[in-house]
Amino acid sequence: MPSLDSDKVRQELKNKLGCAEETGKDHCRYVLKDEEGKILSTTKVSLGAKHTIGPHLISLMTRQIRLVTAANFVGMVVCTKTREDCLKIIREQCS
Repeated sequence: MPSLDSDKVRQELKNKLGCAEETGKDHCRYVLKDEEGKILSTTKVSLGAKHTIGPHLISLMTRQIRLVTAANFVGMVVCTKTREDCLKIIREQCS
């Protein structure tokens, strides 16, 4: 499994998925809500200097954001999965 750049992950969570970004002391929390304001999923990324997110954290973030497989999460970040593809997967996990 590849590793991902933290800045790219943060950018795609915010821009592609439309997650709200909540900045804390050590981490940025990303919250994905549906049209009615119901929380679908959340995850967080360290606020430290740009770093690499390895396979273990990718696996954890995949479960937190509800994209089922690490390949789906990586696809979201590297743009092989569209916003609609990702939201469909997440909504299926919420039902």
